Amino acid sequence: MRITIETPSRIHLGIIDLNGNLGRIYGSIGVALERPKTSITVEKSDRLEIIGNGNRIEQLLHKISNHFRFKPRVRIELRESIPEHVGLGSGTQLSLAIGVAISRIYGIDVGIDELSVILGRGRLSGIGIEAFKNGGFIIDAGHEKDNIKGIPPVILRHDFPEDWSFLIIIPEIERGLSGREEDIAFKRIIPSDPEIPARICRIIQMKLLPSLMLRDIDNFGEALMEIDMNVGLYFKHIQGGIYKNEFLSELIEFSLSNGAKGAGQSSWGPGIYLLIENKNANKLKKKLINFLNKKEIAADVIKTNANNSGARIMVD
Repeated sequence: MRITIETPSRIHLGIIDLNGNLGRIYGSIGVALERPKTSITVEKSDRLEIIGNGNRIEQLLHKISNHFRFKPRVRIELRESIPEHVGLGSGTQLSLAIGVAISRIYGIDVGIDELSVILGRGRLSGIGIEAFKNGGFIIDAGHEKDNIKGIPPVILRHDFPEDWSFLIIIPEIERGLSGREEDIAFKRIIPSDPEIPARICRIIQMKLLPSLMLRDIDNFGEALMEIDMNVGLYFKHIQGGIYKNEFLSELIEFSLSNGAKGAGQSSWGPGIYLLIENKNANKLKKKLINFLNKKEIAADVIKTNANNSGARIMVD
């Protein structure tokens, strides 16, 4: 048996509440994307063979095999991968792809949520896990403040409009925080000013969600930016401003003046997302490439739509 899994990436549109005075903390907003993606193929073998990102995949295999007590003899080929530490959820998608493929190869009856816990994913945000399972626009409810364990419950998942696109820009500048660095950063800013989550929640309820349901891209884009600016207030003392780098602010300003309907930094960056109608996406992409060339900034510019179905699992 050979299993091929293609995962979405995801943009993280913000942490909702870093105060916790209502009894819950964190809470996240995100969207699953078709591109970039992680693609792996796994099949049984007489020995362990890994092609691509061997150290990371070996670590994941070690966690799975230790938990279920078996010695993996498989051939794993990483055909395509989401860039690491740029705010697109690469770690969760690779972890779940490996976990699902290995469990199916060895006939292990385990769900995706349980695999996520075994592999140490989804501790702060459930966006990446739901993106893998079902795709779409996602909101999770965070954790009980005094009981931070397991995976945050998803309280809303909705198809994202197919005629709305994203441009993802990944500049070659310092990568974002992850792992222990991220944990330390959060400890420095909790509890936050309670005014910030109050504003974010109002924008979500009264502007972001209504405009999504009504397919109003102008107001949805405005709401994205208002949320992004407020989320940036949580982290400005850590990353030096609303955005990780001053150039990102300039890049967003240029994009908005050239047709983008909304923009923001995904997670800790440096990945930037731009919301735009499909029909105008390629035109803006060309302008961005020219802008980046003039600034002598190397960057990937990726046009993508939302993924509304989750990971694709194919068995030969």
